[in-house]
Amino acid sequence: MTATYQDLPVYSTGSAPIGLMTRAQLRGAGRRLRPGQKDRPQAWLYCMPRHHHAPLYALDQTAAQPKSTPAQLAALSAGRALWWKQRACPLCDEIHKGWCEQEFMTMLRQDHDAAAGWARQVLDDPTCVVLDTETTGLHDGARIVEIAVLSVDGSVLLDSLINPGVPIPAEATRIHGITDDMVKTAPGFSDLLVQLTGALINRKVVIYNRDFDKRRLAVELHHHYRTRWVNLEKPRNGRRRIHPAARAWLAAQTWEDCAMGAYAEWCGDWTWDYDFRDNQPLYTQGDYRWQPLPGAGHRAADDCRAVIDTLKKMATDAS
Repeated sequence: MTATYQDLPVYSTGSAPIGLMTRAQLRGAGRRLRPGQKDRPQAWLYCMPRHHHAPLYALDQTAAQPKSTPAQLAALSAGRALWWKQRACPLCDEIHKGWCEQEFMTMLRQDHDAAAGWARQVLDDPTCVVLDTETTGLHDGARIVEIAVLSVDGSVLLDSLINPGVPIPAEATRIHGITDDMVKTAPGFSDLLVQLTGALINRKVVIYNRDFDKRRLAVELHHHYRTRWVNLEKPRNGRRRIHPAARAWLAAQTWEDCAMGAYAEWCGDWTWDYDFRDNQPLYTQGDYRWQPLPGAGHRAADDCRAVIDTLKKMATDAS
C-alpha cells in the first residue's frame, strides 16, 4: 500500500490482498456484485498507463453469477448477429475502418460507368455545344484572347480571336501562340457578345475546365456591363461583386457538368488524401486526379474538337 484515495487504501498491480478483486476479475471468477454494493469498494487499484483507480471488492459483497438459460443465449446470439449485420460492409461482410478493396473497386466501376453514360448523353443531345477559351494567364484577372463554340457534331458556331485590351504576357503566348499583333485588329469581347449569346441560347454548354472558363467569362461580362450600366449593389465585405447583369447572363445559360471532372472519373486515377480519418466515407478520403485534355493544341477551336473526341472515347470505350 502506497497511498489512500477517498479514504480507502490504494494498491499497485500485484500487491492487492487475496480476496479483493476488480469487477473484471469477479466476472472471470463467475461472481457478480450484490445489489447496492457497487458504490461500496473496499480499496482501490492504481492502474497504469491511464493513471486511474479501479475499485476493489471483497468476495462477501458478491454472489454467484447465474448461468444463462438457452433462451437468453439464443437472444444474445440473435442480438450479436443483428449488431454485425448493421455494421458490417455489405460487400465483404466484415467490419473495418474506412473502406475495403471490393468497396473501392465498386466505386471506381460505378463512377466510370456514370461518366461514360454522361458522355453518351451529351453526344446524343443536339442542343449541346462545347466552349473553350484562351486567356492572358491563369490569374483571377486574366482576360480572354480567343473563344470558340462548336456543336457536338463539330459544326463551328463561333471561332474568333479577341482583343483583350491588355498586353498578352510572354508566358501565355508560349502556351497558345497568340501574340499582341494577332489580336491587334481582332474584335473586343463586347463586339462578340451578341454572337456568343446566340451560340449558347437554349443550348447546354460543355466546358473541359468549367470553373476556370466561367470565371473568365464573368470577368469579361463584368468589364462589358460596368461601362454601360451603373452597379447599384452595395459592396460585400468591402468589395464589389461582379456586375449583376453579368451574373444574370451567366445564370441564363445551361451549364453541363465539368468535362474534366467526368473524364477524371472515367480514367479512375484515384489519389488519397491522408489527412482524412479512416472511418470517414470512402469518397471523402481522396479524389480523382485531374487529367490533361488529350490532343489539346491550346487553341480554342482545336481544344473544342479535342473535347468532342474525348467524349466519343468515353462513350464507346468501356474498358
